[in-house]
Amino acid sequence: MKPKKMGIIGGSMFSFGLFFLTFTFPVILRSQVKKQISLGKQGSKMREIWSNLPVPMEFRVHLFNVTNPVEITAGQTPILQEVGPYHYDQYKEKVDQVERDEDDSIEYRVKTTWYFNPELSNGLTGDEELIMPNLLALMTLKFVLKEQPGAIGVANKGVDSIFKKPKTIFMKVKAKDILFDGMAIDCNVKDFAGSTICGVLKERKDLLPGGENIYLLSLFGTKNGTVDPGRIRVLRGRKNFKDVGRVIEYDGLPALTIYDGEHCNAFNGTDSTIFPSLMTREDDIVSFSPEICRSISIPYRYDSKVKGVNTYHYSTDYGDMKSNPEEQCYCPTPDTCLDKDLMDLEKCVGVPMIGSQPHFLGAEEKYLEMVHGLHPDPELHDLSMDFDPLTATPIKAHKRLQFNMFLGPVEKFKLMKTFPECLFPIFWVDEGILLDGALLNQVKQVYMLLGVVGVLKYLMMAGGAGLGAAAGYFHYKNRDKNSMDVTKVTPESRNGKDEEKKWPPQQQMNISTIHTQSAAVPPNLDAN
Repeated sequence: MKPKKMGIIGGSMFSFGLFFLTFTFPVILRSQVKKQISLGKQGSKMREIWSNLPVPMEFRVHLFNVTNPVEITAGQTPILQEVGPYHYDQYKEKVDQVERDEDDSIEYRVKTTWYFNPELSNGLTGDEELIMPNLLALMTLKFVLKEQPGAIGVANKGVDSIFKKPKTIFMKVKAKDILFDGMAIDCNVKDFAGSTICGVLKERKDLLPGGENIYLLSLFGTKNGTVDPGRIRVLRGRKNFKDVGRVIEYDGLPALTIYDGEHCNAFNGTDSTIFPSLMTREDDIVSFSPEICRSISIPYRYDSKVKGVNTYHYSTDYGDMKSNPEEQCYCPTPDTCLDKDLMDLEKCVGVPMIGSQPHFLGAEEKYLEMVHGLHPDPELHDLSMDFDPLTATPIKAHKRLQFNMFLGPVEKFKLMKTFPECLFPIFWVDEGILLDGALLNQVKQVYMLLGVVGVLKYLMMAGGAGLGAAAGYFHYKNRDKNSMDVTKVTPESRNGKDEEKKWPPQQQMNISTIHTQSAAVPPNLDAN
């Protein structure tokens, strides 16, 4: 190969590696990622995955079994035993979708379906009998104490009538009944107190019908296989990729109305099912959760690695409404704020529940001292996520929440006259995902491509530089080889002395002939 051609090829290879693979290709890749993450194109792969995730999310429920119900009624500290997880495959489908081209948005409703997964439930079947608080009796008591404290006597008689004069505020129930199938409440009562309570029950939407004047109470039964009435409206991200999935409206309103401050009522972040790509360590994960009627911001903590993918790890708690001025609008009343990592859920779910991290992780120590049997562990109980920063794909996520109820002595309610003061844990859920299979492979393929391009970049640059150096070497070598070799010619010398130099006869003849011819006079000049 000629040095010039070799130099051209080497220069082209080096330039391709330096400019295209180093600078231009990453720009093209980022541009493609931005386009792929958009929800704007009907029928696109991202739109299909967002609308109906092809793999189930993991939904684990942990129940607390009360081991000393009689002693608690007498005022002793509750001793709890965690039972679980009961593992369910959870499918969430976005239905009734409506496009809004005028502001690049789409609105939808969510249909949630759970299927019990016995293989991942560690031998639990749901037939296990547990001792748990009588939630209906407690909710009735809480309602009366809040709205009509003078009607405690009616609550006493109503609970006796409906539950056949129970001896404690606790009940024996199968796990599958309290979770999904429903615990039967017999409202075939004739007395005033029982009829009054049952009249209120008939108006509630969180009870399933179980026959004539029979109602079924469960934690998730009314939501299974049903469509949530609230409509969520989010941006599609076609105009600005950073806006993808950002909530701008819920249930027809641009903000919530249940809190006393704009900050708490505002919709911040995405719908928690999609996030903007090209994440940085300075970006927080922010999402709005209709289940708890608030937005959660999760900051970056450290770099991690999950399933062979380099990820960013995010974790958080539920804030501190007592100390943080911005979060004081979450306080139940202006004068009563909960301690750190606790949140009031009554305004959202309609029952007097207090949310926390499982096992009171991050909460004040006094709550752990009120009950026995809790062992907080960040690895098992925190709210955390691991994201691929390029595509904003959650490789691993755990959205954990424990439901509790403030309980204490109620002098005029016979089942709780000497009940201990405590924040009583009832159950906690872990909604999450560990990406695997085809979806994980798609993320890995992006990084495989980046790895190939990275190797190719250095090979092209090294190869180009090598060819360029070789071209320079051969060019220098050939220049010396092709240069004219000038030799000094001298006449023969005799005996090494400088005497008269004689040319060979042939050379003398040629010189004479040339001399004679060159000296000839033109005829016209000779005639003069």
